[in-house]
Amino acid sequence: MAKRSILLITLLFVLYPLVGFCQEADEVCEQLEAAEKQLELRRIQLEFQEIEAKVDFRMQMQELELEERRIELEHQREKTGHTSQRKLRHKRCAFPFIMLCFVVHILAAIWVYQDIRKRKTESGIWIIIALLAGLLGVLVYAIVRLGNNRQT
Repeated sequence: MAKRSILLITLLFVLYPLVGFCQEADEVCEQLEAAEKQLELRRIQLEFQEIEAKVDFRMQMQELELEERRIELEHQREKTGHTSQRKLRHKRCAFPFIMLCFVVHILAAIWVYQDIRKRKTESGIWIIIALLAGLLGVLVYAIVRLGNNRQT
């Protein structure tokens, strides 16, 4: 039995360092696993940051495109605004001109009518010509009238 106890004690002394070594190996394995987990976490964080950067870049590009479109629309509005203002000015100027032409046509027709009545020629076609052709019709009437005066 003494031999057995000596053998057991010797065996304990030989195996005890191996037990300590196994415990140290387990601690090293745990540390390696923790380091791997940290590395994986860091990799995931970097991927997330990369995705965030891409999304930010896309958003900035879309904002720039929208700003560019807004500026183009403003330029188009300015162009159409100026042309519509010009058209409005032309319309403002055109109305008095049209009214003046209308009054001149009426006055020319009245003059032709009075001249026809005074001369007693009874030709109403010249009144219609004066109304439709305006001053040109009155000019033709005056030339024809002068020709008639010379013949009589």
